[in-house]
Amino acid sequence: GSLSPSPTMWPFPAKPEPVPVAPDPTMMEMMFGDKPTPFIVCTVMWFLHGFVLDIIIIGVLPLISGEKTASAMFYNVKLPNLAPQHRRFIAENSAYAAMRIAPIFFTNNLPVLLITVVSYFVEGLTICWEIISYKSPSDAMPPATLMGVFASVVTYAATTNADGYIKEVDPTVLMALQVFCGLTWACWLGSVYGTATAKKD
Repeated sequence: GSLSPSPTMWPFPAKPEPVPVAPDPTMMEMMFGDKPTPFIVCTVMWFLHGFVLDIIIIGVLPLISGEKTASAMFYNVKLPNLAPQHRRFIAENSAYAAMRIAPIFFTNNLPVLLITVVSYFVEGLTICWEIISYKSPSDAMPPATLMGVFASVVTYAATTNADGYIKEVDPTVLMALQVFCGLTWACWLGSVYGTATAKKD
């Protein structure tokens, strides 16, 4: 019998299948990849707090401006810029920065997020200690509050885990993260107590 013409044969060649073209990534996708919104909020927070504040404002500006950073932290107002006490303050915040910049690149790593929350607890504990034991100025309360807020933001993102962004969730690590968030707020309560009692002295 006769062969029916193939649709791919001359004179009626089949049209080639169109090649799908991937859409250009948006600005948000280029900056944050596939991070869900809670983790985008965390990333912006880590950049502003860990890099801009702890590195640029506290660590770099004193080197180029000749001015002390966070002068309220130094009880001897005659302390010169970059004196040993000031240098230790810069080093301390550089260590905090390392723990707060790392999760920008390892956002879906739960142990890294735990270390970040622990850093908020440690700083909150330090502020609480200074307020209670050394009667530091009342303007130490805003950073004490921020430690609790930052810890809560990270804890919320890790606990809700939008879109299953964190692939490996160890319940023990998650519980530890939540506990340290609670301890950070306990330090905040201690700071409130220390500030309130200091006003009576």
